[in-house]
Amino acid sequence: MEAVKKQRTIYMCAALAVLFLGIQVAATAQWTWSPQTGRWINMRRLPMETPELQLEHARNLMLDGQYRQALRETEKFMDFYSGSDLADQNQFLRGEIQERRGRYLDAVNEYQEVVANYPGSDLYQDVIDRQYAIGDRLFAEGLENQEQWFTFFGNRPVRQAIEVYNTVIDNQPFTPAAAEAQYKVGLCKFTLGKYTEAAYEYRRVIEDYPGSEWVADASHGLVQCYRLASLPPSYDQAPSAQTINAIERFRAQFPGDERVDDMEETRQKMQERIAQQRLETAGYYEDRRQFESARIYYQIVVDEFGDTEAAETARAWLEEHGPPRAGPLANLEAVSDPH
Repeated sequence: MEAVKKQRTIYMCAALAVLFLGIQVAATAQWTWSPQTGRWINMRRLPMETPELQLEHARNLMLDGQYRQALRETEKFMDFYSGSDLADQNQFLRGEIQERRGRYLDAVNEYQEVVANYPGSDLYQDVIDRQYAIGDRLFAEGLENQEQWFTFFGNRPVRQAIEVYNTVIDNQPFTPAAAEAQYKVGLCKFTLGKYTEAAYEYRRVIEDYPGSEWVADASHGLVQCYRLASLPPSYDQAPSAQTINAIERFRAQFPGDERVDDMEETRQKMQERIAQQRLETAGYYEDRRQFESARIYYQIVVDEFGDTEAAETARAWLEEHGPPRAGPLANLEAVSDPH
C-alpha cells in the first residue's frame, strides 16, 4: 500500500513539473530578443507587418463582434503606426467599435478625436454625420422610454442627446447642420419639461440662423414653451403675453403655415387669462370702494380684450356704473396693480 502511495506521489510531481515547464516554455515563446532595439519584445504585442494590414485586422475583429480585441488592435496601431497616413482611419474605427458596442458617448468622443487630432482628414464630414446620427438615436430612445412607465430612465438618453448635439454645433457653428442641431437641443429640453431653457435654445435658432429652414419650427416651439409656462389669472401673466406676441410674430412671418389656425385657440385662451387678471384687479379696487380705479380696469378689459368672456362682465359693470371719468387724477388711482 505504501508503495502505491509513493508511486502516485511521484506521478503527481512529474505532472506538475511538466505543466510548469510547459508554462515556462509558452511564456518564453512570447518573448524574443531584438538586436535592433537591444531588448526583449513580447511577440503578442507586435502589430501586423504594415499599417494597412493592422487596420484591416482590427476592422475584421470588429465585424466579427470581437470588440475588445478590436480596440486592442487599434491601440497597437497607435503605438506602432501613429505617423501613418491611415492614423485618422484608425481613430475613426475606434468610434465605430464603440458605437457598435452601444457606448454612444464614448463613440462620440472617439470620433471627436479625429476632428481634434487630424483637422485635415477627409473623414471630417463622416464624423459630423455619425455624431448627429447618435444624437438622433439617443433622442429617439429617450422618447420611446418616456412613452412607457420608466420615464426616469428615459430622461438620461435625452440629456445625452443634448450633449451630442452641442458637440455637432461646436464642430460646425453657423452651418445648416448646426442650425438643425440647435433646434433639436431646444426640442430635447422641451421634452424634459424645461420650458424656459427650451425657449432660450429656440430663440438662438431664430437669432443665429435667421435664414434656416428650422426657424419656423423653432418659432412654433417658442409659442409652445410660453404657453406651457403660463399660469392662471391670479399669477403673473407675462408668459401669457409672450405667448400672444409669439403667435402674432409667427402668423406674420409664416402666414401660409398650417399651424397658424391651430394657434388661434391658444391665443384666445391666453387673452382670456390676461383679461381675467385685469377683471380681478378691477374687483380688488371695487372691494376697497376705489370705484374710479375699478372703472379704469373694467374699461381696459372692454377696450383691449373685447372678444373675451371677461369683457362681457366688464361691459355689464360699466353699463351699470358708468365709464371712468377723464383726467389725470382718476388715472393716478389705478397706477398700483396688486398683481
